[in-house]
Amino acid sequence: MTDYQAIEHGDICNSAIQSFMRLHGSITNFPGLLKKIIRMKAWENRIAFDQPVQLKSLRELICEPPIRGWGEDPKRIEAVLRDDAEALAMYREAMKHQGQRVDLGNNVPEVERPDRGNSRSYSIARVQRECDAVTVAAVLKGEVSPHRALVKAGLRETRQVYLPRDPVKAAAKLMETFDKKFALELARALMRRARGGS
Repeated sequence: MTDYQAIEHGDICNSAIQSFMRLHGSITNFPGLLKKIIRMKAWENRIAFDQPVQLKSLRELICEPPIRGWGEDPKRIEAVLRDDAEALAMYREAMKHQGQRVDLGNNVPEVERPDRGNSRSYSIARVQRECDAVTVAAVLKGEVSPHRALVKAGLRETRQVYLPRDPVKAAAKLMETFDKKFALELARALMRRARGGS
């Protein structure tokens, strides 16, 4: 790696933390800067305050105290990425890697395991694992929420659906939330019930 690349890596890491702390620029720039850091693996070799710094993982960049790292809480970083599905997915994947440690056996769980269940980052990762490429692309572009994608794929139940009082709008909402098959089954069940059946 050239000195120029190390300086460039240092500059982008510095710009990102300044954006995150609102010292320079807008926090809305932070997700884009972090995506660049992850693509470049800028933590591996950078210049920080005229000193060469080499780290083994994004986690070290975030958690190590300055000047080696940012001295930040990974959960705070993740919270800022919440509305950028692509950045959140990249961040979550990069944070799985612990660097080149050789003292961890294969049966040792990840350090600070990612959230499970219904968190946004977990939902995006599940969409990437279990949904088709078109759905994944729509979620990463922000066109479809991860939750809705999982519901449509039949991978997650929707426990609450708020329906408008207008039957036409309620039908549209159900079609949007579920699928055609569900809507038809629901219509049949409603007809049976209206006729006094069960």
